[in-house]
Amino acid sequence: MENTLRQSYSMRIIVSLCALLLSTISINVIAQVSPLAVNYVVASERLHTSGQPDTVQLSSIADLGFELVINLATPTSQNAVPTEGQLITATGVSYLNIPVDWRHPTYDDFEFFSGVLNQSGNRQVLIHCALNFRASMFTFLYRVVHEKTLPEDAFRSVAQVWDPEEHWVEFGQMVLDRYQIDYEIP
Repeated sequence: MENTLRQSYSMRIIVSLCALLLSTISINVIAQVSPLAVNYVVASERLHTSGQPDTVQLSSIADLGFELVINLATPTSQNAVPTEGQLITATGVSYLNIPVDWRHPTYDDFEFFSGVLNQSGNRQVLIHCALNFRASMFTFLYRVVHEKTLPEDAFRSVAQVWDPEEHWVEFGQMVLDRYQIDYEIP
């Protein structure tokens, strides 16, 4: 009788430990799932970048903790959501579209973008475009120029997503040169 009770007690402990282990594994897997599926990157504590969120993600953007969304894509970009601004502002989140021409990003685009971020204080910001190419490069430049992040550290967020094409390297280099930042974009 005593042996049976011990076995039953031991079995309960084993089952409980297995359940605890499985729940821990599940929590870790869930924590690694991106809230924004296309090239989502946490660039810094407050600046996050991604490709185009879908309508469901846009409708729940406030639930993800964002207070401002900056869209650098043009209205004709891949997977653009025509009602994006309405979906986001309906959740109480601020929204701004700065349509950056993929082939011809400009210094003025970057300056406008920087001005918006400089005015945003400590708000949680999602910067996105079609595939997180424009967004990652603009965010890299902002972090280096305005937040004084080391270029090598800031560029990791770009490298997670893509190897910038020549005209984007030239654009980034031009911005860094204007601010007299000595860094060669790889």
